[in-house]
Amino acid sequence: MGRLSRPSRALVIALLATLLLGMGLTFGTMRLENRAEAVRIARLADLLAGNLRQRMIQHMTLLRATASILIAKRGQINPDEFTAYVEGLNIGNGAAGIQGIGFAPLIAAADTPRMAEQLSRLHGRHLDILPVTDQPMRVPIALLEPRDTRNQAAFGFDMFSEPVRRAAILSALDSKEPRATGPVELVQEITADKQMGFLIYLHAPTALDGMDGRGEGFVYAPFRAGDLIQAVLAETPDLPLTVRGVDLDAPAQPLFDSAPSPPPAALAARAVTHQIEVAGRHWQLTMTPTVGLGGLRGHLATVAVGLLSLLLLSAVAVAMTSLGRELDAAQRSADMAERQAADRALLLREMQHRIKNHIARIHAIARQSMRGAADLSDFERIFGGRLAAMAKAQDALGASGGQQADLRTLLSGELSQVLDGAAVEAALTGPAIRLNSREAQAIGLVAHELVTNAVKYTPGRGVDLAAHDLAVDWRLGEEKGKPWLHLEWSEPRALTAAQPADSRPHGFGTQLIEALIEGDLGGRFSRAFTDAGMRVRLSFPLSGA
Repeated sequence: MGRLSRPSRALVIALLATLLLGMGLTFGTMRLENRAEAVRIARLADLLAGNLRQRMIQHMTLLRATASILIAKRGQINPDEFTAYVEGLNIGNGAAGIQGIGFAPLIAAADTPRMAEQLSRLHGRHLDILPVTDQPMRVPIALLEPRDTRNQAAFGFDMFSEPVRRAAILSALDSKEPRATGPVELVQEITADKQMGFLIYLHAPTALDGMDGRGEGFVYAPFRAGDLIQAVLAETPDLPLTVRGVDLDAPAQPLFDSAPSPPPAALAARAVTHQIEVAGRHWQLTMTPTVGLGGLRGHLATVAVGLLSLLLLSAVAVAMTSLGRELDAAQRSADMAERQAADRALLLREMQHRIKNHIARIHAIARQSMRGAADLSDFERIFGGRLAAMAKAQDALGASGGQQADLRTLLSGELSQVLDGAAVEAALTGPAIRLNSREAQAIGLVAHELVTNAVKYTPGRGVDLAAHDLAVDWRLGEEKGKPWLHLEWSEPRALTAAQPADSRPHGFGTQLIEALIEGDLGGRFSRAFTDAGMRVRLSFPLSGA
C-alpha cells in the first residue's frame, strides 16, 4: 500500500482529531448523565427506604398506644370497646399492609380448655385453640380488629405453636420491645391471592376482662408484605423503581418483590441496596431502576453532543476533502507547469540544434553555390533557389506538425516549378512515405538540384518541361532489418554520353547531392548517362518510416 500524500495525511489527521474530540465529549457527557442518574436513583432509594421505615415506626406506635390503653384499663375492656378503639385508629386509611390490631393472652398449656370456653363465649360461637401442640405455653388469638372475614378466620389460632412466631413472641416477652417475625404465611390467607407476611408482637402485662391466665399477653399486628410495599410505593406515584425486600435472618424467602420478572443485567447492575431495622429484624431493600428511568430521555444531552460531533466530523470531512481537491489541483497544475517547462526547454534545445544544423547547411550551400557561380548575380540565383528548396521542405514538415513530411508532397513542390499539375502527378510514382526533418531537408535540396539540372540540360526546353521529360519512381526496401528508400530519377532527353563532356551536368551540384545523400543520410548515390538519357538512383535508410 503506497504512502499517503500530504493532503491525504492532513485529511486523515483532521478527521481522527475531530472523531476523538467528538467521542471524548460524547462519552464525557454520558458519564456525567450516568452519574446524575445514579445520584437520582440513590435519592429515590433513600426516599423509599425512609418512607418504609417511617411507616413501620407509625405501626409500632399504634401497638404501643394499644398496649398502653389495655394496661391503663387493667384489661377492663370488652370486645365492643376494643372494636370502637381500633376503628378510631382508622387503620383502613393510610395504613395499607397492616391487617389489623389484636390481642393474644399468654396461658399455660393446661389452661387451654378453659380458654377455649372463654373465647367461644366472647365471640358467640364455638372456637377451638388450634393446632394441637406439645408446647408448655399457648398464645391464642383472642381479639383482632377490624373483624372482617379474613381476621375472623384467625380466632383461636395458637401463634406459639409455630416456630417463627414463637421466636418473636419469646423475644418480645424478654425485651419488652416490639419484635417482628421472619417471613410467614398469615392465617388470614384464605383466598387464592396469597402473599408473604410477618407479625409484630409487643408484650402487654394485662389480661382481658373475663379471661383467666397469667395476666399477661401480647398486642400484635399481622402484615401482608406485598400490600405494605405497594402502599409505600403509592406515596411516590410513578416511581421508576422496583423493590425487593429480604429478611437477612431468613433470606431464602423474600418478603416482597414488586418486579413482575427478574430485571435485565444492565438494570440489575444499577440497583441500590438499603438495610433497615424493623422491630428487631434486619431487612435488605434492593431497589432497581425500571426501563423508564434513564433510557433515551435520560441521555438527551449525550445524544445531542453525539449528533453535534457527527455534524462537526461531517463538516471537517467536507472542508478537508474540498481543501484536498484544491491542493491536488494545485499540485497537478504545478506538475503540468513543470512538465511544460521541461518540454519548452527540450523544444528550445531541439530548435537550437536544428537552427545550428540549418545554419551549417546554409553555410555549406553558400560555399558550394559560391564555387559554382560565375558572378554575384549567378550566386544569388543559385543560392536563392537552394534556400527556396529548404523553405519548401520546411513547409512540408509544418503541414504535418513539424516532425515528418510526405515524400510525394515534397517532390510535387519542386516539380510544380517546371511542370503543370497533371504532368507532376504523371511523373511521380510510388507509395506514401514519411520523411523526418533531416531526410526532408536533404531530399528537398536534391530534388531542387535535379530539377534545376533538368531545366538546364534538357535540349530545347528552357524553363518549361514536358510530362515525358521527367519521371520519378520510388519504393520501400529492407537492408539489414531496416527500411530503406530507393528512389530513381529519370530524364529521357537529358544530354547523353555521346554528347560533349563539358555539356553534361557535373560540378558543385553533384557534390552537394553526394554530400547530402551519402554524408547526411548515410545512403548511396549514383548517376548514369545512356542512350536512354540520364538516370539517378538514390538509396538511404529511413528513420521515421
